[in-house]
Amino acid sequence: MNKNSLYRDLTTFGSQYVLKRRMDDASSFVDWTEENFDYVRYNPRKENNRFGLSITSLDGGLSGRPDLDSVYEYNYENKTKWTERDFKTFTPVYEWESLKECLKPFEGHIFRTHILKLGPGGFFPPHRDHPDEDFRDTRKIVFDTFRLIMPLKNCHKPSMSFIIEDKILEWQHGNLYFVDTAKMHYLFNTAEEPAYWLVVNVDVNEDTVSQVCNYMKEV
Repeated sequence: MNKNSLYRDLTTFGSQYVLKRRMDDASSFVDWTEENFDYVRYNPRKENNRFGLSITSLDGGLSGRPDLDSVYEYNYENKTKWTERDFKTFTPVYEWESLKECLKPFEGHIFRTHILKLGPGGFFPPHRDHPDEDFRDTRKIVFDTFRLIMPLKNCHKPSMSFIIEDKILEWQHGNLYFVDTAKMHYLFNTAEEPAYWLVVNVDVNEDTVSQVCNYMKEV
């Protein structure tokens, strides 16, 4: 079965659904990262209150470059050809035990992964995350990764809104969700404190799709 068919299998169950994988200490995890690491600006070309902390990178480092940059723009400026699949070396942030346990079913298939810190007033305008290929040529479109997202801290609406198409999503801190970010989506934080999200890119293959189905909650 090809990757596009597998991705469509995932989206059959909805644009967002929760898995039976969670971190009970998500808030403590965030506090630990703030005490031990330096968040860096997410896509520094944009004047926006967005920061990130790499969980995977090219070399296991925490510079955030280019994994927390716009990979497309970085490649254009530096004549490189990095893809999300190249950022697969775990950083020290992955040493948090409950994080490793939560993502264990997907180990070996995890690419560009990070914590997104969306500060007060921070936002992402309407966009689609992937694929990067020309949408006018359907023969070139390959959905080779899917997105898992966990709200870690301060992610509840209405102060923090995550919208897919015309629906404001509901979240429970510490739960891991499949989210179809190929659909148009946007998010913004109107609170006075930052919101933290875990963003995981996973290879589309029969094993990972099977794991999502195995861990999907029925209700």
